[in-house]
Amino acid sequence: MKLPRSGSFTATNKAENTATTTSSLTFATDDIELNIHGHIVAEIEDIAQEQSALDIEATYMERMATAMALYVDNQVAAALVKASNDIQLSGTSNLVLTLADIAEARKLLNEADVPQEERFLAIPAAQEEAMLNISNFINADQYGSRDGLMNGEIGRVFGFRVIVTNQFSSDSEFVAYHRSHVGFARQMAPKFERQRSSLTKLSDEVSLSLLFGVKQLDSGNRAVYADETVTP
Repeated sequence: MKLPRSGSFTATNKAENTATTTSSLTFATDDIELNIHGHIVAEIEDIAQEQSALDIEATYMERMATAMALYVDNQVAAALVKASNDIQLSGTSNLVLTLADIAEARKLLNEADVPQEERFLAIPAAQEEAMLNISNFINADQYGSRDGLMNGEIGRVFGFRVIVTNQFSSDSEFVAYHRSHVGFARQMAPKFERQRSSLTKLSDEVSLSLLFGVKQLDSGNRAVYADETVTP
């Protein structure tokens, strides 16, 4: 799947009695390969289905949907940490984020002409306490705004909406990014299927599958990655 993106224009001063020149936008695309075929297959025996007080098939569907959503989140997180700019955390033993780190990330995004709106700061749960202790942090319950909170959103700082996630591999990292940093495309809607297993097994097979793709866009220019070693 191809996602188009364009360059920008530059304004200049027109000299009196001098013809100006025309300019045009440069267009490019980011290609998202739809190459991730997530799937879960399980088996439900007849005796379990008949004797359980629960609706076993409905419970399987619910748990499979939760697992598939987590799988997609993990794929997105893996792409999220791939950024064109890396910085090292400046807090205790280079393990704790500080306001200076966030300010540096903001500066790098500004220098890359990343839009000011819809910027996010994704942090692991281990960094939440450090974030809450930052004086410039605005707690989500103090927004006084009609904007709905995103799942995991705890507040804002320096124009970033702060999101806590468990999808990062390290406790000493964060990613400052614009919402357009990572693209997600789905070729097939989640498909739940059920069929009878072999007669000798006396059971049903159920499955959930999803065909999709995830990719870092614009060569990672819309994000800044931070860690103790600056190596994502």
